[in-house]
Amino acid sequence: MIQADRQPVKKLPPGPRCGRWWTTLQVLRSPRKAFQKWSCRYGDPFLIHALNGPIVVTGRPDLIREIFSQDPAHYDVFAMAAVQSILGAGSMLLMAGPRHRRERKLIMPMFHGDRMRAYGGIMQRIASTQMQTVERGPFAMLDLTTKISLQVIVEAVLGGERAESIDQLMSRARSLVEKSHPVLFFSPKMQFHFLGLSPWDRFTRAKTQLRNAFDAELLRRQQDPAPREDILSMLMEARYDDGTAMEPEHLYDELGTFLFAGHETSAIAMAWATYYLLTHPDKLARLKAELSSIDASRPGDLAQLPYLKAVVSESLRMNPIVTEVLRVLNTPMELGEFHIPAGVAVAPAAVMVHYDESVYDRPEQFQPERFLEKQYSAAEFLPFGGGARRCAGAAFALYEMAIILGTLFSKYDFRLLENRPVVPRRRNVTLGPSTGIQVQVRPV
Repeated sequence: MIQADRQPVKKLPPGPRCGRWWTTLQVLRSPRKAFQKWSCRYGDPFLIHALNGPIVVTGRPDLIREIFSQDPAHYDVFAMAAVQSILGAGSMLLMAGPRHRRERKLIMPMFHGDRMRAYGGIMQRIASTQMQTVERGPFAMLDLTTKISLQVIVEAVLGGERAESIDQLMSRARSLVEKSHPVLFFSPKMQFHFLGLSPWDRFTRAKTQLRNAFDAELLRRQQDPAPREDILSMLMEARYDDGTAMEPEHLYDELGTFLFAGHETSAIAMAWATYYLLTHPDKLARLKAELSSIDASRPGDLAQLPYLKAVVSESLRMNPIVTEVLRVLNTPMELGEFHIPAGVAVAPAAVMVHYDESVYDRPEQFQPERFLEKQYSAAEFLPFGGGARRCAGAAFALYEMAIILGTLFSKYDFRLLENRPVVPRRRNVTLGPSTGIQVQVRPV
């Protein structure tokens, strides 16, 4: 529990003393391997010293539950100095306390309930249209799922009335993700300009181009104020409890966050799901049988299929897109046997608890059935974080993944062309497959 007034009675947990750069490099390269090594050597929890500060990492469900159950006022945003320059101060991801609650209350309805289900037909249409552009020869599944998920989030943001605007935003958003070098997120010292050639120079150019595309779209809407139902329109019309509207700079930051973070995570998860299904023919056969039992052209029916949802969950368990959930303490905390002072971050690690043999039987194996047989707690299954800061778009992402995977696998047979096992590799703050997952396809 949080102890604001007590003097420290216990030490911080032990951990590696290999220097902040080397520690950060190991986490960047392979967080699961590094965390397993350190937990075996030092126990759980353990302390690491990274470029963005000291972090207490844990994969224990009891400690994760303790972290998620605390009043969010006890936490601040991790690595604010580095990430704010990237996402902007108006991104909900960088808000804390009452400001975060206020923002979340405004945005959550846009990704839930009837509003979310209204996107089902759009998701199916985009998946089918993008598949028609695929050539007969080999292609990368990650490229396909990226195009699909990016178009989904762009159309959700802008609506589908102008193909030119959608194509431009898709191009600009994808460029921004491609220019997001991992080091930019882990140290503000790497955010420097150098003759227009540094990673930061490339990123800022891409961000400016995306901002210009938003400016053009906002100007067009001012000139044509027709009623619309997309997210941009809802953000422009939304009002906080005090009646105020979102400031333009704030609006840009939220839109950029939606495009930046809202498509890549889903694309990676769908690519992993494809890989696991194609390497487990029995699981693929079970999914195909379930898909053939319904009218797969109805997105609402697809989204309710138990085994399809289990496939999505198991893929996220084996390869969580965000490997650990980071929060900085602004009040001391007693965590297990240890006293954690203010200023230190705590990090529930999905890549640890998702492979905990006391929670998951044979965790190294792809077994979607486990999600049919048991309901895991928020401290055991956390692909979208947990507590008051759980990803606001989690329901949207799960819905999207089920509909798109269900649409693709009901209409096409895929053949895996990879000769070696595909492993996780760092992209930016996320991990993705080490290859694009090469496949060939033919209609069912």
